[in-house]
Order: sequence, then structure tokens, then C-alpha cells
Amino acid sequence: MRIHVVGIGGMGMSAVARILLARGHQVSGSDTGSWPLADALARDGATVYRSFEASQVKGADVVLRSSAYGDANPEVKAANDGGILVWKREDAWRELSRGERVVAIAGTHGKTTTTALTWTALRAGGIDASLICGAPLRDLGTNAYAGRDRTLVIEADEYDRTFLALAPELAIVTNVDHDHVDIFPTKADYDTAFRQFAGQVTGTLVACADDAGARDLPAARTVRYGTATDADYRITDRTDTGVGQTFLLAGPAGRGRVTLRLPGAHNALDASAAVVAAVACGMAFDRAADAFHGFNGTARRLEPLGDAAGVTVVDDYAHHPAELRASIAALRPRLGPGARLFAVFQPHTPSRLSAFFDDFAAALEGADVRIVVETFASAREQGGGDQARRLAERAGGSYAPDVEAAARDLAGRVRRGDVVLVLGAGDVRPVGERLLALLAAGSPA
Repeated sequence: MRIHVVGIGGMGMSAVARILLARGHQVSGSDTGSWPLADALARDGATVYRSFEASQVKGADVVLRSSAYGDANPEVKAANDGGILVWKREDAWRELSRGERVVAIAGTHGKTTTTALTWTALRAGGIDASLICGAPLRDLGTNAYAGRDRTLVIEADEYDRTFLALAPELAIVTNVDHDHVDIFPTKADYDTAFRQFAGQVTGTLVACADDAGARDLPAARTVRYGTATDADYRITDRTDTGVGQTFLLAGPAGRGRVTLRLPGAHNALDASAAVVAAVACGMAFDRAADAFHGFNGTARRLEPLGDAAGVTVVDDYAHHPAELRASIAALRPRLGPGARLFAVFQPHTPSRLSAFFDDFAAALEGADVRIVVETFASAREQGGGDQARRLAERAGGSYAPDVEAAARDLAGRVRRGDVVLVLGAGDVRPVGERLLALLAAGSPA
């Protein structure tokens, strides 16, 4: 079958395209400009176009469109006018999950890392599972993998209610914290979608006992993990250096120490969920708990960008107040005496910034120095007004209209020992890269 992917460069579409390609489908796709994941697909046999043109869907059996592109897109319009079957992401998920044991990882925060950890644990136990993840795994070099076994580990994104396409045998819910206000205007709307997802789990729901939204989700069988005293699998004795950590995890299947190269209490929770999920899939507890010594994380999740002139720069995808808090707290232990933590934040979507404005300001105050970069202009939403500037003022920080301005502001203020944390789901990563280049060319103030 020939499948044409509209928006093939995006994280979700590129992962689906990679699995389709590995399963023998003829894959083509389009996106604007150059996208690393699309370029990788082209090297592996997909046909990739650098613009959207109606002629490019000719001969396709299916046109798969990203949520970012609607009926006005010239390729989607050509498919509709020509009677070509048009799929959204959930339709592709249904196709890929047919006949598979589906292990779905859902939750507002931590999905990507937990998905990668779960897949890593299963592979340590000899299960060659397929993978669809929300970011490239640093060890794998890509965001998807086609395994030999009939198991699919998939990041079950709630955006556009896509995760409701799945009826997983096993699911993890890391937390339920209102987000995506463009799709879920109220917290009640958001909570309802997660309850529906949990109700579709055919086997075991692995839920975080520390999160009120996750722990009480309805399911036929629930296993809870966390630091809560009533968790089925409980985390204790956690030691964190700000670079990595160890902790004790104990539950009905066993008791053992987990070692991670990732800092932060949130990552301890994610790793615990992965261990519990692997045990539910039939793995021995000891093997699952020992699976992460070599795991180096996923792209843009507390990813070290480098050091220059004694300054450390870390890039992170955090774009919700709870995520900012978790990432800022995770890096605190690595600061030496007198060192400062700089938070450089780019808001992602005007609707999210407006809905959680006060909470964003409070979260940023956890850093010693704050810089807010102009709101990311995405395919979904354009124009943030003066909200980013107002956020900088409210948080007691400074405003940068673009990447270059932010990098130069930082270069003039950081000193040896400081840590710079770049935060946001948009195109803010180059702030850290540019800062390192500036520091390497001179010296911090």
C-alpha cells in the first residue's frame, strides 16, 4: 500500500512513517523545509518532498495527515477531491496496533521518557518490541523501531483525543494535569478523556499513586507506583546528584535498587512505571529494575548540550508549569557553592500561556535568573501578543525577542559554575547552542 504522509517531518508522523516503511508499505511524505527525522526517512527509502503540492498525492492509496494540517492543506484537499482515503494519526495507530500486544503510555507529563524506559526494560527482558516515541532515544538515534515480536510500545498522546483510538492490553498513566486548552477548554473535559482511555484498557493499568488524577482512574485491574505509602510499588531511599540517581523500589514482585543516568524525582517515577509495566508483561522484577544503567534518555529531556567556559547548558522540552518546576528542581543538586541556575523559557502556544499565566510565573521563580523568549509561533496557533513580555515582568526576569538576543543576554551574565536550563517545546534549543558558541569564543562575564 502506498501511504503519503502530510507533515512527515513532525515527531508523531515521522514515527508512524518509520513503522509503516519497515512493515513493507511504500511511504512518501511532505513538509516545509528540512526536518532531521524526515531526512532520515528519505535515507531509508521514503520519498520526501520539501513543500505541499497537490500533485504529490497522485497514486496514493491513503493520505495520512498530521493534526497540524486540515482540509485547507493542498494535499489533503487533493486527496478529498480525488476520493483518496484520508487518515488522521489515530487511524494509523489502529492499523499499526492490529494484532499487537499494545503497551500504551499516557499522561500529561513524562510520556516520552516513560515510553523509552518501558521499551528499554522490555528489550532487556528479551522482548523485541516495536516503538513509537515522542522524541528520538539518544541510544537509538530515532523515535521509532520495528521489532520482531508482536508487542507495540506507544506513546499515547491525548492531543486531539488521539489516544482514544487505542484499546491497550497494558497502559501507564503518569499523571492527569489539565493541558491542551485548545482541545480541552476545561479540566473536566480533560479528565473525562483520561477516564475514557483508562476504561478502554483490556488488562492492567499502571497508575501513579502520587497523582490524584491518575491514581483513581477506573480500570479492571490497577497497579499503583510512587512514593505514596499506599503505592503497590513504592519508591524510597532516593539519592540524586543532579546528573543521575538511585532509589529503592519495592512491591509484590520484588525489591531492588534502580540506577538512572537521569536526575529528578519525576524521572524516578517514570522509571518505576516502566519497571512495573515490564513486570506486568511477564518480566522478572530483578531484570526490569536493572535495565537502565546504560539508558541515556531522549532528545530534549534534560539533554546536556555541553559546557563552555565553566558553564553547563541543558536543553529540556518542558512547556507546562508542572514540567518547569520538575526540571528546575532536577538540576538544583548539581549546583556548586555560589553557582546560579538560569531558566530560559519559550512559551508554547498562546492559549496555554494565557490559561496558565500565573502558574508559569510562579514556576519560573524557582530559578535564580529568568529569561523569557517570545512565544513560539506554531502551525496550530499564531500570535501571542505581549504575553511573553508580561510573563518576564511577572516572573522578575528579562524578555528576549528572539534566540540571538537571549543567547547574547546570557553570555554577558553567566559565570563559571552556572547552569543554564533552556525550556520549551518550540524552537528555543538554539539559544543553548548559540550560547555555547559565544562562550567558546570568549569568556563569561
